[in-house]
Amino acid sequence: MREPSPPTWVRDAVFYQIFPDRFRSGDPGNDPPGTQPWDDPPTHRSFSGGDLVGVLQKLDYLRDLGVTALYLTPIFTASTNHR
Repeated sequence: MREPSPPTWVRDAVFYQIFPDRFRSGDPGNDPPGTQPWDDPPTHRSFSGGDLVGVLQKLDYLRDLGVTALYLTPIFTASTNHR
């Protein structure tokens, strides 16, 4: 049986992994209750309010870094930041 090969676009891709909650809060109105200030040390139960809006707001910045592919950590509602 032949091993699957990665898609051709991956060969030259520059990946950037993003943990959205810690990346950027693009819409503070959707922050969960008790969201901590950005400069507080994180804990496993703290949230910083980062969201997909914040990721979208920084796409030009990421492109300027040479990023061509994003890897987002899982995004769904959870009681801790370890989703």
